[in-house]
Amino acid sequence: MWLRIAWGYWLSFGALYLLTGALVLFAVLRHHVMGYHETLALLSADLVADYRECGGDIGQMKRDFRETVEEEGHGNVFLTISDADGRALLKESSNDAVTRAMLARASRPGTTYRITAAKRGGAGGEIAVRVRKTPLPDGRILSVGDNVTRDERHAHSVATLLSVTLLLIVLAGGVVGVALARRFTGPLSRMAKAARAVVKGDYSVRVSESSEGREIADLENAFNTMCATNEKTLAELRVLTDDIAHDMRTPLTRMRAAAEMRVMGGSTDETLAETVSEETGSMLEMINMMLEISRTDCGISRTPREDLDLATFVRRICDLYSALAEDKGLRFVVECPPGPVIFSGHKGRLQQLLGNLLDNAVKFTPRGGEVSVRLSSDPAAIEVANTGPGIAACDLPHVFTRFWRADSSRSLPGNGLGLALVKAIAASYGGSVACTSDPGRETVFCVELPKTAT
Repeated sequence: MWLRIAWGYWLSFGALYLLTGALVLFAVLRHHVMGYHETLALLSADLVADYRECGGDIGQMKRDFRETVEEEGHGNVFLTISDADGRALLKESSNDAVTRAMLARASRPGTTYRITAAKRGGAGGEIAVRVRKTPLPDGRILSVGDNVTRDERHAHSVATLLSVTLLLIVLAGGVVGVALARRFTGPLSRMAKAARAVVKGDYSVRVSESSEGREIADLENAFNTMCATNEKTLAELRVLTDDIAHDMRTPLTRMRAAAEMRVMGGSTDETLAETVSEETGSMLEMINMMLEISRTDCGISRTPREDLDLATFVRRICDLYSALAEDKGLRFVVECPPGPVIFSGHKGRLQQLLGNLLDNAVKFTPRGGEVSVRLSSDPAAIEVANTGPGIAACDLPHVFTRFWRADSSRSLPGNGLGLALVKAIAASYGGSVACTSDPGRETVFCVELPKTAT
């Protein structure tokens, strides 16, 4: 991956510098071209004017040629006048090879062309000259040559420098690309290594936080959060499995004992059937409750919703439990707002929620005690309070845990799943449930529900 990122840097740096170099080289060449065009045009115009002024006198033009060469510098300007057949009538040049090349090349008057010739005296290398031919009034031809060897050498030096610099820039871009790519892919490699460790069963692995940027840090935090959630889920699953095994052991042991007694003739078929029916019913109830909690927690249980008046709903459910409370000698109080409290939910799920809270309140309140239900609005909240022994402060954090039961309640019927289901249902609506207890006085369960269910 880091090679692909570095390759992008190579291309980006190279293309950007290549474009910049091309623009610079174009500007240099354009400057030189405009320069020699201007020089040739001015020299040709001045010499044509001199030629007309002297009436085509070759002697006078020879003096003008020498003055021009002295002004421009020997070896920089080459001048000739030839007849229509190309024979030289006058020449002023420091290099005969250049003069011969100027006369030998046929060109349309008014245009420029490039010639090369060996340097004077047989020195190594060539001289480059730009030539412009201009017709004179009497049919003769004026040829003016400008030495552009230095300009071309300068342009070549610029091109070479740009090429070398381009290579260095590409290499630098590659080094920077590799360094940045390795820095960016380093955290990904660490996360890949951690993921492989998770696959092998090590759910405690975490990725150390780096300083490669906010996005990488967010990815690392999300990965660590995922690992922590998985570790917690698996730990809860192990505990849940242990709790299931523990709670299933008792009814299975009873059924086995009943079956052994029947084999030994100590009980009747009816007794065995009653025991099996009672214990399997208890196990089915526990399994169904666990499935309901799991579906609710995972959002699988998609129940239809409708607008309900919680005030009417709470009164109706409380009417069902008031008779049970009266049979036990309890005082049952219901407080609801005079107006409707509208909530969008499923009637059956809300009945499970309130029913489990009322069932626990009636079950754990001793005779002569009181169970009260209070409904409030904005936001909607249902409080179920009861008087009785209460819950110890050390046990409050565990009351909504699956299969958890306080030591004082283990002799009473139940499997420790009711409050876990209450929490799951409340969470499915975007709400919450909390418990407060003052042992010996009052225990309160409060369920808060948003007006618009999530």
